[in-house]
Amino acid sequence: MAIWAYECRSCPPGSTWWVARTRTNEVAPTTNVLRVKVGKEWRCAIVDRTQAVEIEEQLLREAIPSDLVDCPDCAPRSAAEPVGEPAPQSSAGNSLQAAAVSIAGRRMMVALVPLGVVQSPGEAEMLMADLRPRFGGIDVVLMGQDDDGTPHYHGDADLLSLLAEVPIEQMPWKAYHLR
Repeated sequence: MAIWAYECRSCPPGSTWWVARTRTNEVAPTTNVLRVKVGKEWRCAIVDRTQAVEIEEQLLREAIPSDLVDCPDCAPRSAAEPVGEPAPQSSAGNSLQAAAVSIAGRRMMVALVPLGVVQSPGEAEMLMADLRPRFGGIDVVLMGQDDDGTPHYHGDADLLSLLAEVPIEQMPWKAYHLR
């Protein structure tokens, strides 16, 4: 199920998580530092309320309000990115077609990429390592297609065997904005 959410960037930078817009709106509008639950830990993050995005519910994280006293490392970023102002975009800022999939209790993101990337193991591994923190740390599988639409995958062998029986037209494809 799709949910509207805000992006939260880790402090220090490197990971991205999503928190439900309804949950974020319960927090004072001047609060832009949150603690986001990642596994069993609560990590510091800056919430970007400038643009809500529609994501799969399984990608949402729990969050609680925090402040700069709890995370002094966020102070420079928080001051540079006031609430309501667009966050600066990195050179990698673009969109990627991907599908959030959960099969047999395994969560993953299937990212649509050029077939040449899937066929180049080194390039594929580098891209997967880059995408994983952008999708909240869940497993990433890359998918490229032949001219006739036949899918080819690169990723963990267990995940690939789970995906083998899933028709690509039944995956919940969407454009995800990456920073």
